Amino acid sequence: MLSNLGMSYVLTKELPKAEEVLRRAYASARADSRIRQNLALVVGLQGRFDEAESIVKADLPADEAEANVAYLKQMLGRGGNARAGAGDIPGPDARRS
Repeated sequence: MLSNLGMSYVLTKELPKAEEVLRRAYASARADSRIRQNLALVVGLQGRFDEAESIVKADLPADEAEANVAYLKQMLGRGGNARAGAGDIPGPDARRS
């Protein structure tokens, strides 16, 4: 449920709130790959790509994690200085190469 709430905040462009909620979900004993991927997306949308990549690496091989973060950067078209609006946020399938 926390993951869904966090992603709702993403859709309303409240990225710091989204991160806060997703970090709570991430700290839960029930955290799964979906929660980690959502947290990585929110962290990446805030321009912290290295941190996003390290989160993604928990579920993907290093080369795939790197490729996914590179794709996020490309989708945002803003390099390392990303501030996303709702139109800039890729869908769930966009995170995977």
